[in-house]
Amino acid sequence: MFMAIAVENAHHPANQSNYRVWHLELDASGNVLSIGSKTREELIQSLFQHYREKGQSNWKAFLKNRDESTVIELYDFISLNPNENTHFGNLPTLSEFQKTLEQLELKMEMTPIAA
Repeated sequence: MFMAIAVENAHHPANQSNYRVWHLELDASGNVLSIGSKTREELIQSLFQHYREKGQSNWKAFLKNRDESTVIELYDFISLNPNENTHFGNLPTLSEFQKTLEQLELKMEMTPIAA
């Protein structure tokens, strides 16, 4: 399963739909296997593949000001940019997530990927 934890918006206003979603890959027990990022298109491909194989979403999002995660579904990608998207407009930005890591005193830094 994948847990979306932060969104990295495109730097140019003309590319608002070209955002990246940072995620944790989790095993069945909830242990973190890896951390990474996917483009919007890669995330949609992952969703389609899992729907074909298992009939359900393998993505969740942990949104700002929420106590529980929510499932990411294909219809969440109908909007044009992450601020209109059901989930990604409510995900922390990469810099906000980095502040959380610093507050937890984790010696880990997440930086934007050059596009």
